[in-house]
Amino acid sequence: MAMTSTSRLALGALALVFASVTLDRHLRSSTDHGHDVGLLLEQLEELRTKHEDLHERVLSVTDVDASRRPSRKRRRQQTTSNCTGGFTYAASFGVVGDSLTDDHAALTAALTSAAAVTHGISGDDEGGGGGVVVLPAGTFRINEPLIIPAGVTLQGQGYGSSPLAIQFDAGGSVIAYCGSDHAVKFRGSSASLRDLAVYDIAGRDGTDCPAGTVAAGGILVDAVATTVESLTVSNVFLYFFLGGPAVSLVARNNAGIAFGNYQNVRVRHAKTGIYLKAEEGSFVNSNSFFAGGMTDIIPKFVEPPDTTHSHVYVTGPKTNIKLHDVRLEATRKDLSRPIVIVDDSSYGNVMNGILGHTHVQANMNRNPGIDLMSQKSVGLDPAPVNLYWNSAFKGWVPASRTLPGWSLVGSNANLDVVADPSQALFPDHNILAVDYLNYGGAFKLMADHFSPAKAEAHDMVTFGVYARSSVAGSIVAAMRYESGSIISSASHSGGGDWEFIGMSALYSKSSPYHYFSIMGDVELAAPTLTFGGAPASPGASLMSSSGARMSGTLVMGLSTYYPPDSNYWVLPKGEGNTFMIDCQGNPGIMLVRLNHRTADRFPRGAIITLVFKEAGTRVKDNAYISLKGDADFVSVPNSSLTLMANGDPTWIEISRNN
Repeated sequence: MAMTSTSRLALGALALVFASVTLDRHLRSSTDHGHDVGLLLEQLEELRTKHEDLHERVLSVTDVDASRRPSRKRRRQQTTSNCTGGFTYAASFGVVGDSLTDDHAALTAALTSAAAVTHGISGDDEGGGGGVVVLPAGTFRINEPLIIPAGVTLQGQGYGSSPLAIQFDAGGSVIAYCGSDHAVKFRGSSASLRDLAVYDIAGRDGTDCPAGTVAAGGILVDAVATTVESLTVSNVFLYFFLGGPAVSLVARNNAGIAFGNYQNVRVRHAKTGIYLKAEEGSFVNSNSFFAGGMTDIIPKFVEPPDTTHSHVYVTGPKTNIKLHDVRLEATRKDLSRPIVIVDDSSYGNVMNGILGHTHVQANMNRNPGIDLMSQKSVGLDPAPVNLYWNSAFKGWVPASRTLPGWSLVGSNANLDVVADPSQALFPDHNILAVDYLNYGGAFKLMADHFSPAKAEAHDMVTFGVYARSSVAGSIVAAMRYESGSIISSASHSGGGDWEFIGMSALYSKSSPYHYFSIMGDVELAAPTLTFGGAPASPGASLMSSSGARMSGTLVMGLSTYYPPDSNYWVLPKGEGNTFMIDCQGNPGIMLVRLNHRTADRFPRGAIITLVFKEAGTRVKDNAYISLKGDADFVSVPNSSLTLMANGDPTWIEISRNN
């Protein structure tokens, strides 16, 4: 292969570099050669000068735009910066670290310098910025908040050899704050604080910080009209911030704080341990607090003996926190005061670990992921019971187009139920086939008379259905959100396979509304609905709407009913299937209508038994109560009549014993 002049020059330069390095190494081992050494050193310097001139010639040949070529001095500076990985040493900027000298200006200068570090040989106005400021051991006094610029890491030497001793100088790196603001502030993304301690030294022995000075807090992530992401706070010890939170994440004016990583953060003696707040229109979420313990048994400690408010306080509808494997202790906190407070506006928080003292104050139904072990409080897992009745799609009546337990809203679809076991997705579960007719909007499948949705104890609902379709967007799950708006899940891909279409969200208690919106041909199986934010669990069980199997005794509810003076009786729903009729000494009464109002009706197929202690009570055969042989039932002592509800005002006799 032919060698260009540029290539030859480049190879020549490399050869001279190799020769100069080799000769230099030889001279280091030949210091006893006297005069010869001095002569050789002069020759080496001349050789290096020639190499640099040749290097300039190579650059002049290879540069496309020679006007942009940096000077030799600048190239050396950039090469040094690149080789050190962007490290900036705070000691080079005059930090003292004696706990008395105000090091704020020197630290700020080091951080500003690191923020200007660029990567590559482009100018300062090009490329990404940011670097690492290395803080030596010492106690670095600051009288103003220290602001960590975007992209910059402040790296200490650890927070001391004996952190349990709570010494201001334990051999590590300490930021000692004397002021009324927050000690350290983040306002930009991708910044870090590592391996150091942050103290509020107001009034501490050995310092001249006025005793009346109270810091507003330790670390503040302050997002105003912007998004602050990807912060890291690691191996940091925060101590004695009695005037406010040790760590605060606050978003204001349509701002956001997300994807922060806070690991092995230790707090002692603070008004509040961790504080998260998002004003209306802002958010604080997807931030992780976890990991970093030496043994990975108790990775995080938040252990002030007491806090004015709480160790962890979370508020705001778009604010939540994830705390894994945490240990919270408050040895001097009154047992009536919580160590963790989650305001009702916040939901979806995840916390697990151990509470050494007191308890958690939170709406556990909105926060099923809170599972902090304590003798004073417990977490809640909503019952994993499928509240859809007839999720197996049994009892389909084609002629009347009825399916027990379900409302079929719209005439724009043909329906069929496939009961072939070879096609079943789950044992004993039928498949509902929907042939969408492409007019009139969405066809809706929803639960019939879904009264459990109005229970005040619940806040979140999880529901979905297995769907198979070759039509993209053929089905979504939809519901009325707590704000009143209708929201929906992701739709079916149309790939022809079974996909679970579902969602989990806060729902409207005043007007609950959950349904499946269908806009294409689709097959459905095993719908499920549970309360809480737990994953859905469709399919078969030993007792479900698909059937039941038990080895013990089935006990049914027994209720006493006192008939009114009229012929219209209303048995209490939900109190059993067997009713003892107590006429209180006046058995000569008659029953003509039973639970006739819509709100009082038993579901279709419900079977009840009326047990009469006394003789003489008559049940009239009529259009609403159809009795065997069109004959009235007249009670004798300890007789009974069993009826089945048709789901409307009418009943039919199953059996009698009189």
